[in-house]
Amino acid sequence: MKRRIWKIKKQQPQAFSLAQKYNISVFLAQVLLNRNVQEENLLFFLDSSGQNFHSPDALPDIRKASCRIKRAVSGGEKVVVFGDYDVDGITSLAIFNEFAADYPGIFSFHIPNRIEQGYGLNQEFIEKSAKDKVSLIVAFDCGTNAVEEISLANSLGIDVIVIDHHHIGESNISPLAFVNSKREDSSYPFLDLSSGALSFKLLQVLTGSPCRQALDLVALSIVCDVVPLQGENRSLLNEGLKVIKTSSRPAIKALCKAGKIKQENIDIFHIGYILGPRINASGRMADARDSLDLFLTQEQSQADSIAFRLNDYNLRRRAIEAQILKEAQAGIDSGVYDDYIIVAHGQDWHPGVLGIVASRLADKYCRPAFVISFNKGEGKGSGRSVHSVHLMEVLRECSDCLLAYGGHSKAAGINISEDNLEDFKNRVNSFLKSKMKLEDFIPLLEIDAVLKFEDINMDFVESIERLKPYGEGNPRPVFLSRNIFKRSEPKKVYSYFSLWLSDGVKTFEGLIYDKDVLEVLACADSFDIAFSLENNPYHNTSRLIIKDCRFSGGE
Repeated sequence: MKRRIWKIKKQQPQAFSLAQKYNISVFLAQVLLNRNVQEENLLFFLDSSGQNFHSPDALPDIRKASCRIKRAVSGGEKVVVFGDYDVDGITSLAIFNEFAADYPGIFSFHIPNRIEQGYGLNQEFIEKSAKDKVSLIVAFDCGTNAVEEISLANSLGIDVIVIDHHHIGESNISPLAFVNSKREDSSYPFLDLSSGALSFKLLQVLTGSPCRQALDLVALSIVCDVVPLQGENRSLLNEGLKVIKTSSRPAIKALCKAGKIKQENIDIFHIGYILGPRINASGRMADARDSLDLFLTQEQSQADSIAFRLNDYNLRRRAIEAQILKEAQAGIDSGVYDDYIIVAHGQDWHPGVLGIVASRLADKYCRPAFVISFNKGEGKGSGRSVHSVHLMEVLRECSDCLLAYGGHSKAAGINISEDNLEDFKNRVNSFLKSKMKLEDFIPLLEIDAVLKFEDINMDFVESIERLKPYGEGNPRPVFLSRNIFKRSEPKKVYSYFSLWLSDGVKTFEGLIYDKDVLEVLACADSFDIAFSLENNPYHNTSRLIIKDCRFSGGE
């Protein structure tokens, strides 16, 4: 059975006073404290709505960016709108197009090819823009650390505006305007907006209107870029989910049709696992321009055609991903659990799926993982981390054996010479070994509170549902109940197992999706369970989604 460390949050005395003051259960108050929700934000967190949007004017340089864009329009200049090839970048461009569409002779859109040009602004694009008499580049979801590229643009007489949410490195860039809430001099109340949300803020300033119609695109960017679902992101996402369910946007209707989902039922799951992968698939398998065109077209028939093409890309992506994952695992030796990092490599692996494969390996082996594809001695790789490792700290320690690197704590990209591969692996292993123990890689299961079955009822579960939407920074709450026993044996139902559990006072149905959990249940008379809660509307009762279990009395 896969081992997990249960990290049980201590009951905080403040939970009792908050529960009484705001007429909520003490367990709900405890969950809010576990999410670091301050008292002044408590009601906002439980009932976030559009009225809680912060003013875009608090963002650094946003008025400067708006004025320069409007000057370009009035002067008939040539402007290139540049974006990343993922969902956040594509939706950022689509949001900006709500303004740019009224000026077809001014704005053109460009997304780099992942395989040929890689991420972000590049010298070839800058030089071509200068030859084409472009006087302004507006870069979305990239540019924060593009020091050399922006300097080149400036030297060629091109102004650059950067609209980006990535962490800012040690080098200073010099764009005309730099809209990033993470800037040290930013007074914006919330740091973790997606680039799509920043594009939405710019649209509001450019148009002087609330721009509610663009919130469907903001919702896509927030979910697919896995930004923390706290603060203003909760408001933007909640309002965006309302808009996307009734949106007349051809792209949304086409994606729902291709993904075989009902538009009125769209939730975070559908965005993250059905719509998002299809939008990303063109950038991984071919050219992200297909996905951008999907969002720029106003013709439903064209949108339908593109969306089904994205379906095909996604099927190809899944097949290639499965093959590379198989090859990567075959190359990992039996001593993997003695290492502090997974490094899988091969020749001419498709670069569009390396990050996904790295994520699969990190999840399986509970280690940071890099997957590298070599061609003629030079490799491009993607890394994904686990909860205990900050990838950028690791890469900085061995930067001299890399050709290039970039990213953030959980995901990164590298360029590396094949001759330096073993040195890279050894250096990372040595660095991590000096900072942590192998036990630190055992996955944590964070438990919000200890419950008795008598604490669970429909009202309580409904109150917990006020914490939605769940996601990064706001996971679904997990609770612990002790000394539980079976009232029935597990029974296979579709993709899960169902059984009845009791603490001697009350009995609830438990659902199990992880077969490993069944091992303890099969041989224990009494056990402790970690679970989430949901209401079963068909039987008007609550049920438990079992995450893990262990013998009673264990720690």
